[in-house]
Amino acid sequence: MPFIHVRAFSGRDAGTKKRAAEAIVKAASEAMGAPETAFTVVYEDIEREAWERDVAQAVIEPLRDKMLIDHGKPV
Repeated sequence: MPFIHVRAFSGRDAGTKKRAAEAIVKAASEAMGAPETAFTVVYEDIEREAWERDVAQAVIEPLRDKMLIDHGKPV
């Protein structure tokens, strides 16, 4: 079922990551009509200096045609 992969700048503690994952699952569950137990969430820390190479260019750009929200705004 739904798999959510969060990549974010490093520096957040485990509790913050867990709260974020739980909030994401709750919102996605409600929006998709799927039970919360169906979701898997991975939270990956990315160093700021690696963001452009490892996320922006390697992940975001190749998926741009599938992007639904960019910098908080609908595409």
